[in-house]
Amino acid sequence: MKSIFGLIILLFFTACEMVEYSPNQVFDKDTPRDLNAKHINQLLQNPADDTIRFVLAGDSQRAYKNASDLVNVVNNIKGVDFVLLAGDISDFGLLNEMEWVDEIFSRLNVPYIGVIGNHDMVANGEQIYKRMYGPLDFSFTYHGVKFVCHNTNSREVNFSGNVPDMEWLKQEFSPSAGVNAYVAVAHVPPFSIDFDKSLEAEYINVINSAPNTLAALYAHNHKEDVRYPNEQSVPYLVTQAIVRRQFLLLEIVSGKLKYESIPY
Repeated sequence: MKSIFGLIILLFFTACEMVEYSPNQVFDKDTPRDLNAKHINQLLQNPADDTIRFVLAGDSQRAYKNASDLVNVVNNIKGVDFVLLAGDISDFGLLNEMEWVDEIFSRLNVPYIGVIGNHDMVANGEQIYKRMYGPLDFSFTYHGVKFVCHNTNSREVNFSGNVPDMEWLKQEFSPSAGVNAYVAVAHVPPFSIDFDKSLEAEYINVINSAPNTLAALYAHNHKEDVRYPNEQSVPYLVTQAIVRRQFLLLEIVSGKLKYESIPY
């Protein structure tokens, strides 16, 4: 009898390793961690040339087949250095969703970098994002271009006046050694109703006033768009949602940015 009881206990604890306790769990033993830091480190090992070529995509939420097709298309484009996944990695802020998307994007031949979207902040999504990808606000410099990735999901904090973090952004867009140009990257664009209107003017001024800002990049609207706030020269580009099977391919050559829309 004791041996049977012991076997039942052993089977119980073994099964627990395979059971997901809640759809809102924050991690399991196989959850990847610190993906952005790892992928940026991988990117920085690439040899320098005169062209930075990268993809801007967004809103992968539940569009797993389309995301997989996007990966196949990008893998067949020559010279791509990295992919920016500009938010709404998930739809409901669930661990499984982010893990599934990472499984798909890990098939890329190049590193990908995930920015937090508004859907990624529901339920336990913010905690999951921080564990899997890292800080909500971060930056990296690649061949003299500083990519400032940040949280603009104002509605999810009830327009508290703290998102986006303006003091952090001012610091990041300040002149610094080794930086020749700047690119802003976020999910919600400043002309969206989901962006904190009390911060809109200051936000645009910080980005436009930085030395040699090449572009500000977003997703969220499920519609491709380009605007020039305050009639200045900095393009604010919004990529199409992955569910609509389209992304932007961008190039920075000799300090100049150009882009094209890629349907697939």
